[in-house]
Amino acid sequence: MTLRRVLFRASLALAGLAVGLAGASYAAAWWFQRGPGLEHEADRLTRVADVRPGMTLAEIGAGSGRLAARMARRVGESGRVYATEISPFLIERIGQVAAARGVTNVSRILAGDRDTGLPPACCEVIYMRRVYHHLKDPPAINSGLYAALRPGGRLVVIDFLTPGWLPLRRHGVDPSAVKSQVSAAGFRFDRALDRWSLLDYCLVFRKPDR
Repeated sequence: MTLRRVLFRASLALAGLAVGLAGASYAAAWWFQRGPGLEHEADRLTRVADVRPGMTLAEIGAGSGRLAARMARRVGESGRVYATEISPFLIERIGQVAAARGVTNVSRILAGDRDTGLPPACCEVIYMRRVYHHLKDPPAINSGLYAALRPGGRLVVIDFLTPGWLPLRRHGVDPSAVKSQVSAAGFRFDRALDRWSLLDYCLVFRKPDR
């Protein structure tokens, strides 16, 4: 077999592998973003944050609202979920997703780069998923989160592990930086779940009781 043919076959094999990996990545993304994976993540978040019916939660950077709608079901009609976004388009989308899922206890809040938009002492639990690394002014946002949580409330931060071999590594944030910045706002670090998913870690903080 000539060298040219060997190289040609190797290039075909590499192309096939790339297509396979892309397909697997798409399937995994669908599983976590829209399919059973997101439902599973909502269950885990409920356990980790000790979410119960009647509670008030807030999701920072709720995107399309798919996770917020699932958490709204878990707090029930007597509870509430504030879903914040900085995009008016996504604020509209959150409402559409909530309506499609038949939940009426999701309140949409248009936030800013340095303002959560949340009322003071409104929540027992605040969470953000793959959002922290987007914050332009973490100290200002962390201060707002502290004010929005009731004493003893929990803050859950989920973000990318960003291993060096992944192209998306620049989109994450080191967990040690998150711990330092959030603790500087007055929170107490509770625990870490290093393998929240294949790509994410999870940090849990508490606002001290009075």
